[in-house]
Amino acid sequence: MPSIDITLNLSAEQCRAHYAGAADSIRTRTLDGRSVLLPSRVLHHIIGRDGVHGTWRVTFDDNGRFVSIRPL
Repeated sequence: MPSIDITLNLSAEQCRAHYAGAADSIRTRTLDGRSVLLPSRVLHHIIGRDGVHGTWRVTFDDNGRFVSIRPL
């Protein structure tokens, strides 16, 4: 399955906006510099008390649909 590696540094406040639906997508960059737009819903299960911080591997199916996100 295709995957990309990204770094996210979102505060708890920024995450609340995404979780509440006020923001429906997240724009970030892959570790190799490509720009990526992800739906906010992919963050729902990784949001911690302090937000989301770290490097993550995002996996897609062969049709380009989100499958998983996990820490690296």
